[in-house]
Amino acid sequence: MRHYDIIKVKEDGSITIPREFAYEIGLVRDSYFLVEIDTDLNEVHLERIALPGKQLIEVEFVVEDKPGVLAKISGLFGKHRVNILFNESEELAEIGLAAIVAVVDTSKSDTPLEELKKELLNVEEVRELRLKKLE
Repeated sequence: MRHYDIIKVKEDGSITIPREFAYEIGLVRDSYFLVEIDTDLNEVHLERIALPGKQLIEVEFVVEDKPGVLAKISGLFGKHRVNILFNESEELAEIGLAAIVAVVDTSKSDTPLEELKKELLNVEEVRELRLKKLE
């Protein structure tokens, strides 16, 4: 259900979401949201990615743009009990590559991050990989 409210922006650029709406969408302390800002349209979109208690990692890949690459990567995540919460890809057609960004939850994984990174880099089509812990 959509709700509409007029909110005044504070001097520091922050806003306060009315409590009843914040609670409904999981806007609680230590939750994680993706903020999408479109400066052309003057729009902001919030999407809840995770509730508190998760161990989030942002993963950035540059891979060969071929069928099955994402399946190999997601298979490795599944094998190590890593949950994909968000992902987006962009084709880099002129050079035959694709960029993938994902946010994953490692809270149920028993695999050290460095070991997971090594396995991901062993996927033949992976050209570059960067992992960043989200606090």
